[in-house]
Amino acid sequence: MRTGFSLVELLMVLALAALLAVVSLPRIGRMLDRMAVQRAARDALTFYQTARFASLVYSAPVRVQFGRDQMVAAYELAPDSVFLIRPGPALDGVELIGTRLTTRLHASGLGTGAANLTLTFRRGGYEEKLTLSRLGRMKRW
Repeated sequence: MRTGFSLVELLMVLALAALLAVVSLPRIGRMLDRMAVQRAARDALTFYQTARFASLVYSAPVRVQFGRDQMVAAYELAPDSVFLIRPGPALDGVELIGTRLTTRLHASGLGTGAANLTLTFRRGGYEEKLTLSRLGRMKRW
């Protein structure tokens, strides 16, 4: 009675595993790109909503800057009044393209510095957009 596997059987299993890996790698890459872009867009949206909420709560104008390496929110009434800093999309290898990267929020939460600001997050072949209206609302596409 034979125990174990022959060399030919082992090589066939390894060849089949290599073939499956080659076929599935592009799909895995696209999936990783999609997940990174979605995470970056969600983080930027959450960051903006937090800054808008702060302007409403404290009735103070807020400046919001979206950057490649970091996102910064600061109250405009006092110098050096940064209250929120988050890492930017470059941390995940996501490219950020915007019509304007700085916007201002009035004390009532309305946008004052950007009319229909659009942020585009891109990595590989996948992209997502965030659009900011004049009313201060941000929509994810």
